[in-house]
Amino acid sequence: MTDHQAEYDANLANWDERVAIHFDSPMYREHLDDLRAGGHCLSATHVELVGDVVGKRLIHLQCHMGMETLSWARLGAEAVGVDFAPSAIEVGRRLADELALPAEFVCCNVYDTPEHVAGKFDVVFVSVGALCWLPDVRRWARLVAGLLKPAGLLYVNESHPFGDIFDDADDGRGLAIKYPYFADGKPLRFDEPGTYADRDAKTEHNTTYDWAHPISEVINSVIAAGLTLERFDEIAECVWPRFKLMKQVTPNLFELPEPMNRAIPHMYTLVARKK
Repeated sequence: MTDHQAEYDANLANWDERVAIHFDSPMYREHLDDLRAGGHCLSATHVELVGDVVGKRLIHLQCHMGMETLSWARLGAEAVGVDFAPSAIEVGRRLADELALPAEFVCCNVYDTPEHVAGKFDVVFVSVGALCWLPDVRRWARLVAGLLKPAGLLYVNESHPFGDIFDDADDGRGLAIKYPYFADGKPLRFDEPGTYADRDAKTEHNTTYDWAHPISEVINSVIAAGLTLERFDEIAECVWPRFKLMKQVTPNLFELPEPMNRAIPHMYTLVARKK
């Protein structure tokens, strides 16, 4: 990670600080309540498109506190969660013990995963808010291909990069274009207190660096890595209040008010398979 060490260190400090805030937030408490009640916190779409995982090896890259990782374990997978934030991995391990779920958690930079995890996997799972933290998505796709068994499945549920070009307008009445869709590999610097799970949280490590990856870059990287694209869907709703204007329409979905509610995509899912 030496080429982007300063950005990596800033992002790590930011995420490590926010673990405790996220754990106590209503958003993640709801997920934890589902797990403690004997269920899981995966969407019906995740479960349908990934399919039966009983007895399969599944690795969740950039798993944060691992609640989705634990959910896959609850559904029968031999699950491994990987994240770079030590405090997040600590939470995952603690919850695995509490819930008696056979999930393993590994703390490392995602690019270094093969050095810390042995064997191949039937499923690589990537959930919302992962790719924007990676400077090189082609390297990520090669990593995924290397982790997969023959005929193994990559499932990505991610924030849509087109939605990422917008922010709340200064007058609070709409959206404004503020960020590039094509950033040409240059990181975008942000300095924002709080977090998506609690906008009003008091935080100290507020500087982060994101990388914009257009849809074409993601898809072409997956194809170049030797994976066959099986499905790609764009989604008008969002699993967190991406913009202040958003309204909650179900316990886990937010959308913009009329007439903007289906004007832009907020998320996408991608399914690919190793040849």
